[in-house]
Amino acid sequence: MARKRMLSWTQTHEAVEQMMEGFNRGEPISPEESEPAGAPEPVNFVRRKSGYSIKYSWKKQNPSAIHIESMEFSDRNLRYLHQIEAKDGSDSIAFTHSGFTYIARKTTLKAAKRLLAAAEKIGECVSSIVAYFRTLAGSIYVLSRVDKAAWSLDRNLSAPHLQGASWDDFDSAHKSRFAELATEMMVKLHKSGHVFTNPVPSEVMLDTKKAFVADPRDLKPMRRTNEGVENFILMLRGLLRRGFSCDGTLYYCLSVYVNSMEGECRGWYRKNKRSAPADLFQVAQELESRVAA
Repeated sequence: MARKRMLSWTQTHEAVEQMMEGFNRGEPISPEESEPAGAPEPVNFVRRKSGYSIKYSWKKQNPSAIHIESMEFSDRNLRYLHQIEAKDGSDSIAFTHSGFTYIARKTTLKAAKRLLAAAEKIGECVSSIVAYFRTLAGSIYVLSRVDKAAWSLDRNLSAPHLQGASWDDFDSAHKSRFAELATEMMVKLHKSGHVFTNPVPSEVMLDTKKAFVADPRDLKPMRRTNEGVENFILMLRGLLRRGFSCDGTLYYCLSVYVNSMEGECRGWYRKNKRSAPADLFQVAQELESRVAA
């Protein structure tokens, strides 16, 4: 039989910790009552193979804040997260919690479940997906964590460890490095079986070593053969439209992608030219012509 404990509102954090520790020992703990107060009761906690699930019951609400009703999460630091100081229904929210920077993005329940389930597979291609939650108002948010100091080209996001940057402020060397990192990101993403539906600079974040998709809602599973190659072409076209010069970096990007995704690139060539390429150089030439079209 589950052991019951009386919880006061001042014990919300301690209650969550006790529930987690008790469950880890095989002792499910279910709170029975709580005094009316501003903080919620953790009324249900479940540990799964992939993480945790928690539900809250609220007595009082702050009309200017987001109140979490239920959450599925893999990051233990989120066990005390139950309220975010932002307007419920906002599209994107950056905030700090337990010393980490998180970004919540409004989505659908189906998309949130898919993204959290795929988090390990697409880990290096996107800011770490660690949770999704439902609010008291019925909104669904997917939550990602920024693990290191990063640069964002989306100036609507602001938080510690998240530096704002502008594509227009980049010099040619910065733009070239951006293109190289974005190409490496696209290779990893396509190898994972996903495409980047909005491959523009403002939807990419950078840290000191890599580029990654800023908004996990922009990731979709591949549906068609060679869809990744077409996705890569769109990215390079977008960079060219934004002033990325067609210099040696473009050929580097083409070479990296063609050699990393040889089978997909050869298949794309055969489909479009109705003949097999003589070699990978011919494939790269055809890709270059499509990018410049």
